[in-house]
Amino acid sequence: MLPIRNIAIFGILFCLFASFATLVLANEANTTWQIITHIDKVLKENPLPVDKKSQLIKIAEDDTISAFVVRMMPGAELGPHYHESHDEIEYVIRGTGQLLVNDRWVDIKPGSIHFNPMSKVHAARNTGNEPLIVLIAFTPAMKVTDRHFLK
Repeated sequence: MLPIRNIAIFGILFCLFASFATLVLANEANTTWQIITHIDKVLKENPLPVDKKSQLIKIAEDDTISAFVVRMMPGAELGPHYHESHDEIEYVIRGTGQLLVNDRWVDIKPGSIHFNPMSKVHAARNTGNEPLIVLIAFTPAMKVTDRHFLK
């Protein structure tokens, strides 16, 4: 049987570790820690603001990559734009929509993958009846917004 003192030390260490882990997970957006989560948890923990039709949720970031989940409500659009110094890859998780790629609108659905090299114009719109949920990664990491809209 463990002495009470050892149990107390173990309890304190466990609480410190749990507190540290909670802080790290709460700050997932800026970490080099491995992360595993679920899209439903990400969306639940980041409710769409009442006055918004779309949302960009940062999942993780280091010096080489930024990862986001995008939620676009039905009818939401992101106009034609380009990224001056970032490549982008998008993976559709849920919903349906269209991407402007090479000057034409292309239908997207769950499982669709889009690679967009830097400086290439693209746009997105939700054409379905449910939220469009997309996992996006930028490389190098997008520490400051690099989205330039066409006029």
